[in-house]
Parts: sequence; C-alpha cells; structure tokens
Amino acid sequence: MKKTLLVLLVALIVVSCNDTSKDINMKVVNLRVNNTDWIENLDTNGLNRYYSAHFSMPEINSLVFNTGSVNSYILINNVQQALPYVQHYQNTAGKFWTRTIDFDYSVGSMNVYVTDSDFAVDPPNAMDFRVVVVW
Repeated sequence: MKKTLLVLLVALIVVSCNDTSKDINMKVVNLRVNNTDWIENLDTNGLNRYYSAHFSMPEINSLVFNTGSVNSYILINNVQQALPYVQHYQNTAGKFWTRTIDFDYSVGSMNVYVTDSDFAVDPPNAMDFRVVVVW
C-alpha cells in the first residue's frame, strides 16, 4: 500500500511540474462616463428607455475577442463590483425601482448600458468603470 501511494505521489509531482501553460497578458483600462455623456435609447416601438455609452477600445483586438476575456467592473465608493450590476432602490416617496448596468464588446469597442426598471427619463449620474482585458 505504501509503495502504491509513493508511486501515485511521484506521478502527481511529475505531472504538476510539467508546465504547459501559456503566458497570460493583461491590460487594465479605467473609463469614466460623465452624466452628459450618456446617450438615451428607446426600442423600436419608442418604449423601454435605457442609456448607453460607447468606448473605443483598441485593447480588444481579434485575439482578445476570439481567445481572451474582457471583464468590466463599476467602481462605487472605492469598491469594484463586477458587471452586470443590479441594485434595488427606494426613494423617500416610497417608489421602488431596479437599476441594471451591463456591457458588451466587439473588436475595438465596448458599450455600457444602464436600464432602470421604471424606464426613467433622467440620465444616470457619472460612473467610473474598470475594464480588464486578458489574452
């Protein structure tokens, strides 16, 4: 039994020491959307309002798009929260709503979206984002 365990342990060490990993590259980009930068959007029926911001992102090339990863975070009070971010609110008048912040990306660009469940007319305030591009 001890010999079997020793053989398994040696095999595990040999396998774990075999480095077949590739180099991983990463770039962090900080983005800010000012309250005047949000673009109001409506669906094709003129309903379902949401706001968006577009960013040119040369860091997202075809290699990243096809084999890498793009992760986005919203920065709130010096805390990073991964997107999509969903937060529930209530104002002093007792009105409830939910805000969803999400993103999408393609080669060379990224969009951030803010949708309030009550489809509010007022654009969001300024927001800070951190984007981590891995390839």
